[in-house]
Amino acid sequence: MSVAEKSTVENADARRRTALIVEGGAMRGAWAAGVLAYLQERGRQQFDLVYAASSGACSAAYFVADMWEPGLVIWRELACNVVRKINLLHRKPIIDLAYLVDNVIRTRVPLSVAALQKAPTKFYIVLTDCYTGEPVYFHVEDDRVFAALRATSSMPLGTRGYDFVDGKPYADGGVADPIPVRRAIQDGATDITVVLTHNPNFGLKPMPRWMGRLAFPEFPQVARVWTALQNVYYNDALCLMKSPPAGVRIRVFHPLQPLPLGSFSVEPARIAAALARGHDEALQQMELSESQLLARAARD
Repeated sequence: MSVAEKSTVENADARRRTALIVEGGAMRGAWAAGVLAYLQERGRQQFDLVYAASSGACSAAYFVADMWEPGLVIWRELACNVVRKINLLHRKPIIDLAYLVDNVIRTRVPLSVAALQKAPTKFYIVLTDCYTGEPVYFHVEDDRVFAALRATSSMPLGTRGYDFVDGKPYADGGVADPIPVRRAIQDGATDITVVLTHNPNFGLKPMPRWMGRLAFPEFPQVARVWTALQNVYYNDALCLMKSPPAGVRIRVFHPLQPLPLGSFSVEPARIAAALARGHDEALQQMELSESQLLARAARD
């Protein structure tokens, strides 16, 4: 390679921009947390951009702040208390956001706003505008991060469905943009790591309209997006990941086997098993991709 060609390659590499996307999924997020633990362990925690929603945003916040060990404490010891199934008997939300954000994230295992501000990463919590049904990418810069985490964790039917940031109602970001790959590309990301909590062959289907009216009685636009369009956005993102634009590289981590827990599982043993499996399956997928690269290099 000539000096001019080497310089061109180095300049191209210098322009590359990394991004991390973490899918939500309530308690299924334990598997994603295990993947983040693996990335932290491998020293791959520095990304230029991070996008996350729902439980993925809570894990990503500790990841970006470089507070991953405290973040794991939440999953191992406290996450089992977030889902209150007994609340169904009292017609109350099954997910206790006050406990998760105000008690755990603010107080018991305090997320450092200063650490988030010092991080070189631009961290975006994905929200859904309740009035328009459009996605909003909330750039974390101050203590409004706690309000944004409450809003993005406002799972339809699992909570009242929305919360307020700066006095405006927002719903779970996974409603309007469940896997924001397209947004990351628009923001200039060229090397994207996606952490899914479902197999990439999984596809969402539209839901009955009555469920949208039940989940969002005050916000018909969000109800429409959740029941009729979320599946379109989700499946479109999966297609984009399989065939990204020229110059964009996408690495996907996903469960290799059915997860040992569901969205509302509360058993600590199941949560711990999902955490461990996320770490181990991320290692397996990383080793497989590296061996494929070596095989390709040998053929070339």
